[in-house]
Amino acid sequence: MWIILGFFLSLSAYSLESFERLNGVKILKVLDKNIILVDRGIEDGILLNDHAKFSQENEGYSARAICVRVKSSMSYWKLYRIPYSESISKDFTYIIVGMADQEVPFPQAALRDRELKFTDPDDNKEAASSTDPFFIKGDLPGKLTERDLIETVGPEKRQLFIEKALNRDQLNRDLSNYRISVFASPFTRQSINQGESYRYGIRGGNVASKYRLLTQFEEQQSHMKDPLTKEEVSTKSTTGQAQFVIHRMTPDTSSLSLLNYNSMRFSELGTPKSHWQFGPMGFTWHLFENRTWEYFDLSYIPLYDIRTTEVISNALKSEEKVNGLRHGFRLAVKNKINERVAFENLLWVKPYQDLASWRIEGDNLNLSNDLKLIFNLAGNLFFDYNFVYQRDKLWKTLSDLPETNTINSLNIRYDFDL
Repeated sequence: MWIILGFFLSLSAYSLESFERLNGVKILKVLDKNIILVDRGIEDGILLNDHAKFSQENEGYSARAICVRVKSSMSYWKLYRIPYSESISKDFTYIIVGMADQEVPFPQAALRDRELKFTDPDDNKEAASSTDPFFIKGDLPGKLTERDLIETVGPEKRQLFIEKALNRDQLNRDLSNYRISVFASPFTRQSINQGESYRYGIRGGNVASKYRLLTQFEEQQSHMKDPLTKEEVSTKSTTGQAQFVIHRMTPDTSSLSLLNYNSMRFSELGTPKSHWQFGPMGFTWHLFENRTWEYFDLSYIPLYDIRTTEVISNALKSEEKVNGLRHGFRLAVKNKINERVAFENLLWVKPYQDLASWRIEGDNLNLSNDLKLIFNLAGNLFFDYNFVYQRDKLWKTLSDLPETNTINSLNIRYDFDL
């Protein structure tokens, strides 16, 4: 008796956790009301009311669903979001990824408050809830308030509950899968001073469904005409970025944290000598996605802006330091044209706001648009074409350079996992 009781208790502790994956899942039946029967059940850690995303290895995201009935080795799922009906078939193999409860849209959350009645034509037995010896009914309250938390576990354990909600184990798992890209551009041409350049750098990012970290470092060596002496000189620019995202905090929203660094030298001038932008918290709205459009996102993040520029006045060089706030607006799109070709575009518009007067300078936008065509040559080897358009008012006002710049570059890139 105790062994049987222990068995059931152990099963109740292994429901499908957020972002847990079940591979090789097959659809056994497709019923009315967008209900499917799959070959995974309680023995695989699935329980009633579990929330999950169905994906295909090749085609990607297929549907979202809630488990409405479960047996020992099978389970029924109500599909409430299906971007493409042709992606649901008994001929395909799926990956089930557990999703957090708070990501269930409000109308579909009502499915958990009532028993969904449907009929399986091949099942002559009564509903699984009354006949299946492995059926487990969830016994947690439908709503849990802060008062319930205090009375149940006591104030001294509230921090433990919060730490669990942050899901540190998931964070560690997500950050452990890190991919590195090294790239070099043997030829780059920019419009400012007819500069011909080459650049190289390294990028890193993890492939994860929840916590995502992106890092990037890049240097560019250039040969151009000095705007003061008209002599050929060498210049160098350095950029760095760190970006952290909590993906899908809600079904349509993700968080965004950002740190940017940039320095550029035109002849003897550092324009800027150093430029830091720090945004501790912003948000991304996922406007559209489907099988070919990997993302179509709009982001906003306030950035604390610290810029040091070298200025020549009366044959003397001095430094000018400006601190302020920039409102960062980003439009990001990526489209998969076919299996080997894709394009992505990243547009940043960052109007400047003076912290003393709180006036927003509409012409000081620090605008940048990066268009990239991506060609997969073989395996992890890629060939990219980049067209970058930049507009910076301070190039003109501080250094007597054109306030716009365009960069065309060809990149060879290789990706590998750490």
